[in-house]
Amino acid sequence: MEVEELNLIRALSEDLAALKVKVEGIEGMLETLVELYTDAFYEVRGEYLDKLERIRREGDFESFRDITELKRAIEAEGYDHNAKFF
Repeated sequence: MEVEELNLIRALSEDLAALKVKVEGIEGMLETLVELYTDAFYEVRGEYLDKLERIRREGDFESFRDITELKRAIEAEGYDHNAKFF
């Protein structure tokens, strides 16, 4: 390739890197806006909060040191995709 072509490719690569940074920034802003919108217009029903508190108090929980240990436990017990949690 000629020097001119290499310079053009380098410039395009730099532009793509700059666009990537801008897109990631926009994604972050959109996530924040969605969270703000959700918090502003939706309210958690009291019965759900009561149910979550009851589960926290009475639930039978397991702790895992890391994600690998959790993955092994799930694979060992199997996972029921049709299980109902509430």
